[in-house]
Formats: sequence, C-alpha cells, structure tokens
Amino acid sequence: MWLRTIASAIAVAGLVTILATESSVAQGEKDKLVVRSLKFMPSDPSVSFFIGGMSKVTVCTDAAAVEKLVGRDSAKQLLNAFNFENESIVLVSWTTSGPPDGALKHEVKGEGKDRKVTFYVQGPPAGGARGQRARIGADFFAVPKGTAVTFDPKER
Repeated sequence: MWLRTIASAIAVAGLVTILATESSVAQGEKDKLVVRSLKFMPSDPSVSFFIGGMSKVTVCTDAAAVEKLVGRDSAKQLLNAFNFENESIVLVSWTTSGPPDGALKHEVKGEGKDRKVTFYVQGPPAGGARGQRARIGADFFAVPKGTAVTFDPKER
C-alpha cells in the first residue's frame, strides 16, 4: 500500500513539474523577439548593386520609405505580405569576400524594451586564402516595430 502512495506522489510531482515548465516555455515564447527574413527579387536586378555592400542597416517604417529605397515596382512584393502596424522593414546592406564566403547572421540582446538586434557577417570557420572575389548583399528583414537595429561591420 505504501508503495502505491509513493508512486502516486511521484507522479503528481512530475505532473506539476511538467505543467510549470510548459507555462514558463509559453511565456518565454511570448517574449521572444522574432526577426523574419523577407524574400526580395527586384523587378530591376541593378537595384541590388545600388543598395548592397554598404555595411549598414536602413529601417523603413512606412511604404513610402520602401518605395524610395527600391522603386515602386520592386517595393510591391515586399509590401504585399507586410503590415507596418506591428513591424518595420529593415534593409541590411553588407559585404564579404571569398571563397569561402561569409554569411549574414544576427543576434538579439537585452530584455523587454531594451532588446536590440545586431546583424553581422560570420566568416567561414577555417582560415585560408580569401578575397578572390567580393560579394555584396542586400537582405530585407521584418522586425517588431520600435526595436533597435544595428550592423557590426567587422566580420566575426
């Protein structure tokens, strides 16, 4: 009889632990800052050469800013699946050399209203000769409105 009581107590304690973990995970997911990559294929391919490779970020908080940046025709595809009420569009203009090329990454630091997104170029893991060609990038992301966004120009 006492063995069944101990087993029941252990089962109840395990259930309480699982429920507590699920509620803290749900709260953590709720507070998580989401950075979404936006697909961009400009109607004029030369647009990428004018906006890419500058090692900076540009935050667009309305449709007029996006149209000014990439042109009205190219802006349509970015704006069709986007809502400026909750998010801002961020252009990350970056460069790397290769082969092997570096890759654009981002990190989120801080809590609550002090959160900040920093974009950077992650170099390849192995050393070796690089610099045979330059690669410019111009990538668009959606970030929650009001989030501080920066670019670290030093390759990591």
